[in-house]
Parts: sequence; structure tokens; C-alpha cells
Amino acid sequence: MKTTRRRYWVFLLLFLFNAIAYVDRVNMSVAGKPIAHEFGLSPVALGYLFSSFLWAYVLMMLPGGRLIDHWGTHIVASVAAAVWSAAQMLTGAAGSFVVMLCTRLGLGVGEAPFAPVTYSSVRSWSPYRERGTAIAAISAGSSLGLALGAPAVAWLIQIASWRLSFAITGAVGFVWVLVWLAFVSTPEKTRWLPETERRLILAERDAGVVAPSHGGVGYLGLISQPTMWGMFISQGCLVYTVYLYMSWLPNYLQTVRHLTMLGSGIYTAIPFFVASAVNIVANWCGDRLLSADAVRAGKRRYLVGLCLLLTATGLAIPFVQSLPAVIGLVSIAVSFANVGPAANGALVSDLLRSPADAGRAFAFLVLGGNTFGLLAPIVTGYLVAAIKSFDSAFIAAGVLALVGAAAVLGLARGTIGELPASRLARPGLAK
Repeated sequence: MKTTRRRYWVFLLLFLFNAIAYVDRVNMSVAGKPIAHEFGLSPVALGYLFSSFLWAYVLMMLPGGRLIDHWGTHIVASVAAAVWSAAQMLTGAAGSFVVMLCTRLGLGVGEAPFAPVTYSSVRSWSPYRERGTAIAAISAGSSLGLALGAPAVAWLIQIASWRLSFAITGAVGFVWVLVWLAFVSTPEKTRWLPETERRLILAERDAGVVAPSHGGVGYLGLISQPTMWGMFISQGCLVYTVYLYMSWLPNYLQTVRHLTMLGSGIYTAIPFFVASAVNIVANWCGDRLLSADAVRAGKRRYLVGLCLLLTATGLAIPFVQSLPAVIGLVSIAVSFANVGPAANGALVSDLLRSPADAGRAFAFLVLGGNTFGLLAPIVTGYLVAAIKSFDSAFIAAGVLALVGAAAVLGLARGTIGELPASRLARPGLAK
């Protein structure tokens, strides 16, 4: 009997989940200049504002992973999207820098579980042989959210105001919550999923690995493994580049390249459009090339390492003058900085032996990304203020990418979630 692919509807909703999250993030980047003008903000203060939602995002990451393992991705996704959408709408009503800072922290609280929700959902809903492609296709929503969101928000600001742009983008999230709650649960409980497809998902999602009998090793067991740290560091180096360009590229194009608000939105969109396609194609190739044995052995780390080396091409940006050349180099760096996290998410699934730790393992991976990521807007703000140039910011991101390649290739060589039973009963983090 032919197997259906109705699980792709879940992937589509997760794609939109990612797109909405990133539209809400890029809104602040595009609106940064009029907000700075209205509130009299310096580049350093603007850098803190760009970064502020990541402070709460990082602090709530590990609790969010624990909630995913306890409540399930389908519940946490709806709660998270509702919280961040409310915070997004309130940003448009902020009357001062301090109030806006607080609403951005609210956005961070709501968005904290969104990436672990994506990775955990794919682990639950997809056979191993389409894992990387599914994560990449869903994660393409993030880069498309930036690509479409940047010019759309710029247009809203131009015809109306920056405040209205936040109200509209926040309202979209509530529509998504209603659809998700109406249609999605787990593969085991979703009634519209045909039985043949359900059996396929349940039989093939673990690549033939038999789950251990214990109930998970918890955060303590995960962080004791060098493999987890290799992925943590590499994720951080990739996401640093993403946040550098997501936060500061519109401002760079406006101030250094003298583009208009709408022009900067359009040119910011180009690298993220390219990244969406490259992300899917590169991870699809990874899935096609990896056998079940290669998946279990963690050979996907070579794809992550290659992505980091290509992300480092941003080092060349200070040495080119033409705008097309700059956008071309940014497109390469952004593309592979987006491919890498999707491949890293699939790599965690490949190496994780305890499904009960899935939410926590993905949360720790994303924590690595955003611990570095929250520094990108701030460090860039200081570098621009001190040196009066973006060159050093591009060089710093390129060097970090090289560090990340060394970390994933050197450390991510073992499995995770397989500690001796004597180590499993430690209180606190093992729960």
C-alpha cells in the first residue's frame, strides 16, 4: 500500500512557525533607525535593544527544553507563539526605551522554545532519511521570514509607522496558534494521519537505534559529553553570523551604502532568499548521501564543518567595494550559516540515544547558538562606535566560524544520552 505524506502539513505549519518568529525579530532591525531617532539612541544603545530579546531567550532556553519533554511540542508551541505575539504587539505601543526593552524581553521568553520545538517535532514526525531535509525546509521559514519580512516591514513603516508594523506582525502569530491547536498533536494521537503513515514514522524515526530503558540522562548527563559541547560551540559560531547580518545589515546598508529604508529592506532580503534555497538543497544532499550506519556514526558533522568554513567567507567583505560583491559574500555567509544549524539539529537527532532527552538536548544546542548570538548585536555596536567601521565586525564573525569548524570536527565524535545507570539518579538536572 502506498504511504501518504500528510505529515508534510505539520512541516508546513512548522515552516510558518519559523517564518513568523523571524519576521517578528527582523521587525526591530528594520525599524531600528526610526526608533533610534524617536528615542535618541546611540549605536551602543541600539545594539543593546537589538540584543535584548535574546537575554530572556537564553535564560528561558533550558527551562523551555524541560517543558517540551514534559508537556510535548504541540502544547509548548502554541503557548510560546501566543506569548511572543502578545509581546510583539506591545512593542508597538511602547512609550520609552525602558518599556520597549521590557517588551523585547517578553518576546525572548515566548520565542525561547521555538527552535527546540522545531527540532523535536521533526524527530517525532519524520523517518531518519528525511530528517535533515525536513529541518532545512522548516528552517527555511526563518530565512524566508527575514527575506519577506524585511521589505514588508519597511513598506509598512514607510506608508504608516513603525508602531503599526509591530501590531500587524504580532497579530499574525495569534492566527497561527488557532490553526495549530485545531489540527496538530503527536503522530500517535493525530486522527487525520493514515495508519500506514503512522506506522512508517514510528518504525523509522530512530534509524534502527533501540532506545535505552532509562528515562533520560537529563542536562547533567548531556553536558558531560564532549560531543554535546562540540555541537554547542559550532552552533554558536554559526548563529553569531546570522544575528550579525539580521541585526545590522539594514543599518549598514543605510549608513555606509546610503540606501533608502525600502532599498535596505530589499537588499537585506536577497541573502536570506538565497539562504532558504541553499539550506534545503544542502541538507537534502546530506540526507541522500548518509546511510543509516553513517547517521548512527554522526558523519553529518562533516556537513556542519563545511558550512562553517563557507560561513567564514564573510572575512572578505572588508576587501570589496561594490555593493553587488558585498551582497554576494553576505549571501554565501548567511546561506551556510543557515544550513549549519539545520544540519546540527539533525546531527543531535542522529547521535541522541535517549528520546526522553530530546527537548533538553535541542534546547542545549540552541542555547549555544543564542549565547553567541546575543553577543553579535552588542559587540557590533561597540565595534562600530569605537572604530567607525563595520569591517572589524565582519572579520570577527569569520574568525568565529573557523573556530566553530574546529570544534564540531574535533569534539562531535561520540553519542549522547548513554551514561551509566549510576549517573542517572543525580537530582535536579537529571530530571
